[in-house]
Amino acid sequence: MAFVNQFTFAPAPWLPFRDQETLDRVALEDFYAHQGRGFEHPEFELKVVQDVHNYFSIDLFHRIRLSGLQNKRLVLILPSPENAVFISTVEALNKYHVSCRNVEIFFLYEYANENGDVAPWQSPYSRSGHFMRYFYQRLDAELRMPLSQIHFFTKENTADYSAMLAEAGGADVAYTSLSWSGGIGAIDAESFPADTMEEFLGFGSRLVTPMPEMIAHDSLRGMFGCSGDIGNVPPRAVTVGPKDLAAARLRFDAEFLTACGGNPGQQKFAAKLALFGPVCPKNPASMLRLYPGLCCVSADVARPPVYTEDVPQLQVTLDEIQKKSNGVMSIGK
Repeated sequence: MAFVNQFTFAPAPWLPFRDQETLDRVALEDFYAHQGRGFEHPEFELKVVQDVHNYFSIDLFHRIRLSGLQNKRLVLILPSPENAVFISTVEALNKYHVSCRNVEIFFLYEYANENGDVAPWQSPYSRSGHFMRYFYQRLDAELRMPLSQIHFFTKENTADYSAMLAEAGGADVAYTSLSWSGGIGAIDAESFPADTMEEFLGFGSRLVTPMPEMIAHDSLRGMFGCSGDIGNVPPRAVTVGPKDLAAARLRFDAEFLTACGGNPGQQKFAAKLALFGPVCPKNPASMLRLYPGLCCVSADVARPPVYTEDVPQLQVTLDEIQKKSNGVMSIGK
């Protein structure tokens, strides 16, 4: 008994990238085989690491420590909630008494409601609130940066957030993470439509309505009980724009999300499309390959898809069932 693939279909019509040949090709790509450089920008690199949280935390701690030693301002774009990273980093900062006085924080994006009202950091629904609870408030008081150096999104400053970043000299490092819909945080193809990459890379901060996949993606995170509670995820977001990430001196992309803490990587295909698909506005995260940076993929996310390992064994099992079935039929005769 053999599989015969006579069932064909087009990708769902609302998906921004629908070229089936490309989707099939990138699905079979191996992260391990592409480690190192060799992308569009010679200083963009891919690494598969066992513990991305730890790698992220070490990188963040090192940069904060250097900013203190050199007495230089360090401007960061941070995703949130990255609570494991925040907790580990603060433990090291407190232990070695490293000051954050020169650190200036901007956020990748923040939740908003249907009216465009932005969640204040004191809200349990705020992404930046996780930074405040798990980084700022855990940090020894004498090591904290002034609150004026933490730039929260508001309804009033959303349109000017890119200008605020530029006024601060741009980000030294933009820490990013991909969404299920193939974007970077809330930067997706639907919210930032463009005909060319030049146009796409010129967009700044704005209020957006994330794609449904993004809502589903977030509902599996800890702040929603890893429960898939899609009705409890705010429907809109405010976000930095592609031009803010492009203007950063370095980009550090971290891919470590798995469904409810399990083995299937939520970011597996999004990362493959970003890294191995075409560089185009319908594949927003592909912009990372155009600039100096590092993409760190966890071993769980990099693990080959189950179905590629399963098919040969499944065929053996089906053949055995068929043999037994034929034997029973012979006895009956």
